[in-house]
Amino acid sequence: MSQPTSQRPPQVTLAVGIVVLSSVVVLLSVWERVTTLGSLETQEAVRDALAEAPFSSLDLTVNATTDLIRVMCMVAAACACATAILGWYARRPDRAARLGLTLFAVPVFVTGMAAGGLAGSFVAAGAAMLWLQPAREWFATGRWTPPDPAAGRGRGAGRSAPPADPASPPDPWARPAQDAPQGPTSPPPASRPFGEPAPSGEPGRPGQPGAPAQGPVAPHASTSPYGQPYPPGHAQGAAAPWHQPARPQARPGALVAAFVITVVTAGGLLAMSLLWLAIAGLSPDFLMSVLEQEQPQLVEDGMTLQEVRAVVVAVSGAFIVWCAVALVLAGFAMARREWARRGLMASAAFSAGTCFVLVLTAPIVLVPAAAAVATVVCLRRGDVRRWFALDAR
Repeated sequence: MSQPTSQRPPQVTLAVGIVVLSSVVVLLSVWERVTTLGSLETQEAVRDALAEAPFSSLDLTVNATTDLIRVMCMVAAACACATAILGWYARRPDRAARLGLTLFAVPVFVTGMAAGGLAGSFVAAGAAMLWLQPAREWFATGRWTPPDPAAGRGRGAGRSAPPADPASPPDPWARPAQDAPQGPTSPPPASRPFGEPAPSGEPGRPGQPGAPAQGPVAPHASTSPYGQPYPPGHAQGAAAPWHQPARPQARPGALVAAFVITVVTAGGLLAMSLLWLAIAGLSPDFLMSVLEQEQPQLVEDGMTLQEVRAVVVAVSGAFIVWCAVALVLAGFAMARREWARRGLMASAAFSAGTCFVLVLTAPIVLVPAAAAVATVVCLRRGDVRRWFALDAR
């Protein structure tokens, strides 16, 4: 059976290599895309794409689309630099580096598509590999158990064992030979007629008159099952001198569920907020057309384009900060920080209350409200609180 080892698993080495190399490819793709945005071929390609559905209904101009692609490329480049650095530090069992790598891999995957390559997908795949076995065990304990070696299985079938070296000392724990002929042994001849008592001072053999009575001999009292005596200091039935090391308590499933819910909801809201912020800065006409379709009353009341942009920028900025704080708290909660758990619960409770206030005007907010309530319930479970209480930080 394989023994735990502190060496880096080969899966971690492969995942780190994929992340670092893919991040470098993302940087090169972004550099190529940004340098060719002003070329005639790129302008024609953007114009043709905007003329087809579904982009034709967005009323985007070529200049606004080019600026949006440039912004997405810059975000992808910045996040790719972070994933390359964190991926290098993830070669050690650094859980903080793994968590940061996972968080930055999401925007690389989303914005890396603007660079026209699939390298961002490989970054996300490499980050996901670090959360699977045996990488998960290695990051949690610093050790991992390799699989049993399959080499040599069945190779020795039908082959005789090699002859023993006559110069080597005998093995006291070896089994006795089974093929040695063992015939019945006859007792030695008696030295006196049957029934004659033994002389004084001469002990008789068991079973003869005059022989001292012997109590029952405990089987295997001083010998091993293989016929050899136990080594000195060995007590039969004593527990083995080795013991299994205490395994750290695994992370509760409810905490993992709360982390996933937070990453999905807060990450999606963060991406939407960034998109609206980019639209407000790059395509105000499109923003005004959406406002006229959704809220014509505000346009009739005399709301100007500058006011709309100011409101969208303020709301989007607030959501970006809120989502970033929630993601950071979720990451520290996974690292067993009690203050992060309490802060994430407060953020989720506030989000649920805000959504319930707006449910009459926008029923769609029931989805994030349910997610926020589920996060609070998961973080309030008893097993989660006990897990944090074991090592409060």
